[in-house]
Amino acid sequence: MSTNNTTATSIEPKVTPTLAELFVAFATIGLTGFGGVLPWTRRMIVERKRWIDAMEFAELLPLAQLLPGPNVANIATILGRRYQGALGSAVAVLGLYLFPAIVTIGLGFAYARWSTSPVAARLLSGLMPAATGLVVATSAKLIGSLPRTWTTCLFVVLPAVTVGLLHWPLLLVVLILGPVTVWLAHRSASRSRA
Repeated sequence: MSTNNTTATSIEPKVTPTLAELFVAFATIGLTGFGGVLPWTRRMIVERKRWIDAMEFAELLPLAQLLPGPNVANIATILGRRYQGALGSAVAVLGLYLFPAIVTIGLGFAYARWSTSPVAARLLSGLMPAATGLVVATSAKLIGSLPRTWTTCLFVVLPAVTVGLLHWPLLLVVLILGPVTVWLAHRSASRSRA
């Protein structure tokens, strides 16, 4: 029982982040997250800021993925709302997108000007492995924070096989596996309480 209490208290932040802290944290994520910002988001809010723990991030991510819009913007919205209300959501999302939008517009002009250059082609192809590595590293961290049960293993492998190898539509896989995993998790929690 004490483990559950420890886990529950470790989810609470030591200090509620201010609006400025939300803005700076998500602006940093937006500016440093090339190839996708999910790895940087996890690192910032779990490892550096400790606003939530690894398990809560693993639970928050599927919710963010099911909501419309980009995953990290959904995480920014949820955490901003949790700590500073609706204004916190707006500030966190603004922080996430403001500076990357400025950089992207500038790079768009540069790309339009120099896109046919062989140097630009080599630069872009060199960034692809780094971005892939970040996604793989984040996936490994997420998997490491999950409970080690046969159902967890099954539901890590099933989406990878059905979407990655069998090329089933992602929406179909989510609609089938989502309710099944929720039901199994609820059943498992009910058994552990009994």
